[in-house]
Amino acid sequence: MPPYPTLGMTRTTQQEGFGDAFLLAVAGVAGCATSLRRPDDDSIDWTLSCRLPLRPKLDVQMKTTTTTDENGDTIQYPLKVKNYNDLIITNILVPRILVLVLLPPRIEEWLTASPTELILRRCGYWTSLRGRPTSDNEYTVTVAIPRANMFTVEALRGMMAQINEGGAP
Repeated sequence: MPPYPTLGMTRTTQQEGFGDAFLLAVAGVAGCATSLRRPDDDSIDWTLSCRLPLRPKLDVQMKTTTTTDENGDTIQYPLKVKNYNDLIITNILVPRILVLVLLPPRIEEWLTASPTELILRRCGYWTSLRGRPTSDNEYTVTVAIPRANMFTVEALRGMMAQINEGGAP
């Protein structure tokens, strides 16, 4: 038996759960409320909100991957065309971002817990696809996510402040 049996869950579902846990941890520490979006028919998994004066909101499409090139200033990610075309929309009230959580290839390395710490391995990166051209690709569009755009507590607080001032990330 593997060290971490799946208990019947697919690897993709496990990755999705881990990505959601990562987002919830960052949002919680940042002071943002989270709302799970179901059904996900508009390429939005989560809506984040906070109690700044204008009550800004941010829609998030979550993705996870264990396959990345460790080199370069960007992470190349093949996003489904439907998700891409939903995330490029400009005439919307709530800004949208893509968050990609990188995971170690071995599930045993994803998480470590002890009485003094909880470690979620690797991290997430975000990008806005707002205003990019539509794609006629059949299956995927490869998007470049800047490694400088780590999805951190500080980054999320900054995005919320920017939205509160009428901007978008």
